[in-house]
Amino acid sequence: MTRNSSENVYVTKLSAARRQLLAAIRLYFAGEDELAVHTVASAAYRITADLKAKRGGDEVGDYIQRATFYAVRGYRRGTLLPAIEEDAELKQWIGKLADSVPISSSTKCEEVKVRLGDQVRRDYWAEMNSASNFLKHADRDASATLSLEEVDNLRLLVVAFSSYRDLVEEAVEFEPEGLVLLLYSMTVTGVSKDIPEDIRDLVGRIKDVPREQRLRYCSGLLESIKGTNR
Repeated sequence: MTRNSSENVYVTKLSAARRQLLAAIRLYFAGEDELAVHTVASAAYRITADLKAKRGGDEVGDYIQRATFYAVRGYRRGTLLPAIEEDAELKQWIGKLADSVPISSSTKCEEVKVRLGDQVRRDYWAEMNSASNFLKHADRDASATLSLEEVDNLRLLVVAFSSYRDLVEEAVEFEPEGLVLLLYSMTVTGVSKDIPEDIRDLVGRIKDVPREQRLRYCSGLLESIKGTNR
């Protein structure tokens, strides 16, 4: 796209976050450099979290609310993720949590309320910002190194997209990037129950693709959906 140099084009913070986030998702599925993906996604997440705070929201509270709700509801329904089922200590911890919170198999997420201390918020952002801070600063830690195990782009993209969804009213999960991210994350986490019927077939198709080829397959799926929507 070309633009006359005399034109002034402005973007809002929310639209900037959207563009960064959707671009990061495309880069992720295209197999681009994981550090570049992390930098772009982190920038989008920081904007959405700040915008939520300006509107009286609480990104960390929302994250922990959802994590608590889905873990306990999954425990009640017998639909815990395979990774949790295989971790006896974690499953036992969730069982104890389930005994202490009023979440049943039919409880809705918005019915769950959490109260957090400031230290919980500091710890959350210290963890989430660890890799992104390394990638954008060198004034105080020029000799520092980063373990690539700390770069969890799938988790970052999922929480960033969830944060963005909290700020908009339209069904943004049906933007091609959001839809494919949802499908892929369900495949990676091993979700086998509670998958909406209208996307069950797509999740199954991704599961049938060899693990090492799934990113490329999802990149092609994304392009196919975007082409259909043009």
